[in-house]
Amino acid sequence: MSKRTKKVGNTGWMGARYGIRIRRRVLELDRSRSERAACPRCSTVTLSRISSGVFECGRCGTRYASGAYLFTPPGPVSRAEREPVAGKP
Repeated sequence: MSKRTKKVGNTGWMGARYGIRIRRRVLELDRSRSERAACPRCSTVTLSRISSGVFECGRCGTRYASGAYLFTPPGPVSRAEREPVAGKP
């Protein structure tokens, strides 16, 4: 039995509709959506997508909010120290 959707993958149901650019974008998102990512807390590659924008680590159980399809780790937190106000100790 031959593989019918070698090039188009999961977007084969679209047929000739919607244009090639949109079908390729959808295919790229479908493939990257199921990939696992590294957890920022425990550094293991067990982070998986639960729902739209919600990712959970399989090891430590921490949940993160991120992009709808791809996980983008949170940026570093930087705190600026305030300068002392003149006249106050």
